[in-house]
Amino acid sequence: MEQKKLGYDPNDIAEAFSLVVNEDFTHLNSWINASYELNPYEMTLFNELYEETEFDASYWNEEELKVKMIGTIFRIAKVQTPKIAKVFYERPISESVNGYNLSVICDCLIATPLPFNKPTKPYFFLQEFKKKRGEKNDPEGQLLTAMLIAQAKNNDQKPIYGGYLFGTVWNFATLMGNQYCISREYNATRRDDLLQIINILRKIKDLIQER
Repeated sequence: MEQKKLGYDPNDIAEAFSLVVNEDFTHLNSWINASYELNPYEMTLFNELYEETEFDASYWNEEELKVKMIGTIFRIAKVQTPKIAKVFYERPISESVNGYNLSVICDCLIATPLPFNKPTKPYFFLQEFKKKRGEKNDPEGQLLTAMLIAQAKNNDQKPIYGGYLFGTVWNFATLMGNQYCISREYNATRRDDLLQIINILRKIKDLIQER
């Protein structure tokens, strides 16, 4: 049977896979309400990041956004754990899911690493974009595609975690079965929001270890 193809329009994806959008879900809420204490070194990095983000982020291009903000946030969050979780960038992922040939290049993902730096068992995806919604590469549509692929690959009835951002504005999401849940917006130019973004990403390591 010929495989059908989808673009990255979130509405088309939701219709094709009968996704139900829910803003109040246990997996999402327990994740985004995570709380941690930063040690003095981490707090120094955080303060430097906040100062730079507050004044310069609106002028960054996509690569600067990735290097200056996203990379530093992951460094502070300390997500990486040997043989358990590793951050990968610009990795292609694909799978046949319910008759659709799905594929996407993941701007960033957290997965269990295999030898020679190959990701397997993806748990978290982050798609970033500098333009507006409705573009052919809508980051939420790319995120949904990646989450559906991971759900099929892992096949473990566990939630998939993700996020997407427009500039400095982040949203986080979970996919469990056909239940897709999305958080409020977090703006990295706001100190409290930036700190919570770090808390949310740090929680990923705990969630992976609990699986």
